[in-house]
Amino acid sequence: MLLLHIAGGTVALLTGLGAMFTAKGSKPHRLFGKIYFWGMTAVFVGALFTAIGHGRDFLVMVAFFSYYMTVRGYRILSQKKLHTGQKAAPLDWAFAVVSGLFIVALIGWGVWALMKGITMGIVGIVFGLIGSNFLFQDVKTFIKPPQQKMHWWYGHINSMGGSYISAVTAFVVVNIQLSQFQWTLWVLPGVIGDYNWPNDQKV
Repeated sequence: MLLLHIAGGTVALLTGLGAMFTAKGSKPHRLFGKIYFWGMTAVFVGALFTAIGHGRDFLVMVAFFSYYMTVRGYRILSQKKLHTGQKAAPLDWAFAVVSGLFIVALIGWGVWALMKGITMGIVGIVFGLIGSNFLFQDVKTFIKPPQQKMHWWYGHINSMGGSYISAVTAFVVVNIQLSQFQWTLWVLPGVIGDYNWPNDQKV
């Protein structure tokens, strides 16, 4: 499972760059995107089994958070017509419910960890709040049609961007150790990525 996780992460890091630097909607972009999705799927499966095997509840929830961003970015491509009255598929609603449970658990774990003096609780709360924001946007568009015609494009860019940041974050935290300040390495890539993200691509 660890080898699967590492292999998937390597593929995702490389193909994610390929998707970023190819024309959106082009055949190379779609190909890189599909390979990236399956690379992140391998990352998720490997991380899930490894974290459960080692009893790392926090990493289980983070794995779901990371994969939530990936699946959301992929599924939103099938929701291009929500602004014209298209209804969200049952699969999308089910995915939102399951994701919501893990996001709530992540925030709850973060609060519990901080109360115990564990600084990694900051990471749980930050990731949970980010996920809850995306989830709120999803449910909102499922219930009330979005006004923007290109809503799906912004959502796709934001989700896949967040997914790639999570892959970079995993690479950083595995290879750099800062003892008491390890939590900063979990948050810093997201801060840098958000700061450098073009304003017209934020929702």
